Amino acid sequence: MAQNFARIVFLTVVSALSCSGTANADLLISGIESRLEANVRALSPLATTACESAPWRVERLFRDADKSVRQALQALGYYEPSIKKSLRWSEDCWHASFEIEAGEPVRLGAVDVRIEGAAADDERFADHVAAARPAPGDILDHGLYESYKASMMRAAMASGFFDAEFLRTEVVVEPRTRSAELALHLQSGTQYQFGEVTFTPGIVRDSLLRGYSDIVPGSPYSSTLVNELYEALGGSNYFATVSISTDPLDTEQKIVPVSVELTPGKRRVYTIGAGVATDTGPQGRLGYSDRRLNEKGHQLETKLFASSVRSELTGSYRWPKKDPRREWMSVFAGVQHENTDTSRSDTFTVGILRARNLGKRWLDTRYLDYSYEDYTVGEQATTSQLIILGNTWESAEGRELGRVSNGRRLSFDVRGASDSLGSDTSFLQFRAKTKWIHSLGGHYRAIARANLGLTIKDDFSELPASVRFFAGGDRSVRGYDYESLGPVDENGDVIGGSYLLDGSVEIDRLLGEKWTIAAFVDSGSAFNDSEIEFSTGAGIGIRWYSPLGPLRLDVAHPFDDPDNDYRIHISLGPDL
Repeated sequence: MAQNFARIVFLTVVSALSCSGTANADLLISGIESRLEANVRALSPLATTACESAPWRVERLFRDADKSVRQALQALGYYEPSIKKSLRWSEDCWHASFEIEAGEPVRLGAVDVRIEGAAADDERFADHVAAARPAPGDILDHGLYESYKASMMRAAMASGFFDAEFLRTEVVVEPRTRSAELALHLQSGTQYQFGEVTFTPGIVRDSLLRGYSDIVPGSPYSSTLVNELYEALGGSNYFATVSISTDPLDTEQKIVPVSVELTPGKRRVYTIGAGVATDTGPQGRLGYSDRRLNEKGHQLETKLFASSVRSELTGSYRWPKKDPRREWMSVFAGVQHENTDTSRSDTFTVGILRARNLGKRWLDTRYLDYSYEDYTVGEQATTSQLIILGNTWESAEGRELGRVSNGRRLSFDVRGASDSLGSDTSFLQFRAKTKWIHSLGGHYRAIARANLGLTIKDDFSELPASVRFFAGGDRSVRGYDYESLGPVDENGDVIGGSYLLDGSVEIDRLLGEKWTIAAFVDSGSAFNDSEIEFSTGAGIGIRWYSPLGPLRLDVAHPFDDPDNDYRIHISLGPDL
C-alpha cells in the first residue's frame, strides 16, 4: 500500500493539471460522477490513442486499462470500483466503453496533525493550520492531503519558521473497512526575527523610506509585512522598480535581513489631451508633474483645462507626513472661468488640505481654502469672498479604466463659511454622491447613481454661483442642457437652488470586446424649500471602451421640455 501511495499522489497531481480535451477515438465512460470521470479520462492512455494506432497497441492498452482506472479512482478515495468494459471495431476506428461503479468511498478516521516547536504557540499559524485541516468523516482525497501538507509548509515559511520539517507524513488506508488514518507531524524549529532593513541610497531620504515599512528589527518575521512594504513602495510614484531580498538568512542568530533595491522612476511627467463633451464643448488639457521634487519626496503638479464653457488653471504642492502611505499635506491655488447658459463666474482659490487613509477603503480629506468670486446669476451680478472649512470622505471599489463588472463609489462632503471669520456670508452645506455597478450575469450590468445636496442658509441670494446647486447635463439629468435645471427668477433665468437631488438607473449589454449598448432613465433637479419640480429624461446609448476610458454617446428624450424632442450627450471618463 505504501508503494502505491507515491504513484497515487502523482496521478492526482497530473489529474489536476490535465485538461479533459477531446479523445482521438470513441472512449465512453459511464456510471460515475463527472469529477471522477474527468480523472479517469485524463489518466487513461486510451484517451490519447488515435484511430490509426495499431490494433495490437489498442488491445494492449484496453487490457491494461483497469489498472489506470483503479489508480485514478483511488486518488480520489474510491478503492473498490466495479468495472465492465467492451471494445469493438468499426470500419475506420475503434470504440471502447467502460461502465464503472465507484463503490463506497474511503473516509478519514483518525486525523493526527501536530505542531511542535515555537509554532505551537503562534496563534496565526495555528489558525491557518486549523482552517483547512481534514476532518474525520471526509472522503479521502490524496490530492487535498498533499495540498494541505504543502500549505502547512508555506505557512511556516511565511511566519519565519525557516527550519521547519515534517517528522511524520503518513496516510494508512484500510480498504476492507473503507477507512484511512492521516498523520502530519511538523517540527517548526525557532522563529526567525527581522534584521535591519536597508534601502538603495540617493533617491529619497532614508527616513521617508522607513515610513513605508511596518517592519521592526527584532520582531518576528512575517512575509505579509514584506509584501506590504513592496506594494507601498511600488505605489509611491517615486520608483520604477522595487526588489526586496531576504537572503542570506543568518541561521545561527535566526535573523532575516531585508534588503530593498530601488531604481528611480521618471521624475517629470507631461500630459496632453483633447476631446469633446456636450456639457463643455471641445476641450483641451495640459499637465505637468514633478513626482520627486527633492529628497524629501515633495511633489509639484499643475493642470490646465480649457473649453468654451469652463476653463481652469490649477497648481498644487504636496508633501508626505510621517506615514507617507496614509497621510500627506498639500497647498493649492487655481483660477477658474465658467460661462454657462445660467451663470458666469471667475473664481480665484488658494488653500491647504490634509489627506489621510482611513483603513484601506476610505480617504479622509480636511481642507481650508479662500476664494474670491466675481459672478453673475440671472440679473444678479456681484462679488464674494469666502473662507471655507470642509471635510470630504471618499471610498471606491472596483475602479479601473476598462469596463467595471462590479464596483461602487461613495463620497460625502461637509463644508461651511462664517461671516464672523472673514467671509462675506455664512452657510453650511452637505453633499453626497454614490454610484453602484452590479453584474447581472452574462453580458448585462445594472448601474445606479444618485446625488444629494443640502445648504443651510437664511438668504439664498447671498450665495455665490460656485456654492449653488444646478442640475442637467451629461452626468446629471440627460435630455437637458448643462446646469439648466433649477429654480428661476422673475425673468425665467435659472438661478440655482439650495438643494439638489438627482439620480439615474441604467442597464447595459456588452457587444463584443469593446462596445456596449445601454438604456437609461434620469430624473432630478435643484430646488428650494417651496419649489420641488423634478425633470425626467430617458434614452439609449452606445459606449466604446477606448484606451483612454469609455467614450459615451447617448440620445435622451426630455419628458419635461416641450421645446425639444431629444438631446445628444457625449462624454468620456471611467465608469467609476
